[in-house]
Amino acid sequence: MWDRFPGGAADRYLPSMASLPDPFGLLPRAGQTVRTGLKVAGWAERQVMGALRTRLDAAAPKALSAATAVASSPASVQHKMSSLLDSALSQSSASSRQMLFHKILDQIVPDEARIIGALSDGSTSPLLHVYGRTRAGLVGEVVLENFSLIGKTANLGLPQLTPTYVSHLLSMGLLETGPEDPALKDEYEILAADITVLKAIKQAARGPIPARIDRYTLRLSGLGLELWHATMGQD
Repeated sequence: MWDRFPGGAADRYLPSMASLPDPFGLLPRAGQTVRTGLKVAGWAERQVMGALRTRLDAAAPKALSAATAVASSPASVQHKMSSLLDSALSQSSASSRQMLFHKILDQIVPDEARIIGALSDGSTSPLLHVYGRTRAGLVGEVVLENFSLIGKTANLGLPQLTPTYVSHLLSMGLLETGPEDPALKDEYEILAADITVLKAIKQAARGPIPARIDRYTLRLSGLGLELWHATMGQD
């Protein structure tokens, strides 16, 4: 390999060998041996690299073709839809209901299950949204949404994530909101005194114009009650 470059090892070492005493005339043979060995090494390297490149070039189209086939072929999604439709024809109402509940339970976390359990007796919990103000004093974007006292009463492991949990359960149809309940006046005051709410109110205010606070109630929906009864073995 070195003999291909003017500044290679053969050019550096062979002249110095020629200047050494050679009473037996062995140096010319040694130089030839070095050149031959370097040529053989270079040839072997080219053969290995060529074989490796050939294998890579042959494997790349196959891998790309397989990935393209999976991505472009609708067979898998068609089969899945067909299986679902076939199952729907053979399922009873009870089995469909069980499958739905299994799917729902796969999508919630323990803290969300605690919320469902805390509201399973039909009770309600105060909930509020905090909105900012525009320069004109109109209602602006939401600063805090779906903050509820249920985060404390349900003894959640991560009560600071109450808005996230409530939003998720609302999107799944397991919870629903209702109008403000005057009977929960004390609970609303406790909720408004929470540090998270106080920070949101301060952030949402614009000068002398205070933030807007909308109060609601939170409770289990009909689907949420059905899920709870089914998981508790109740009719």
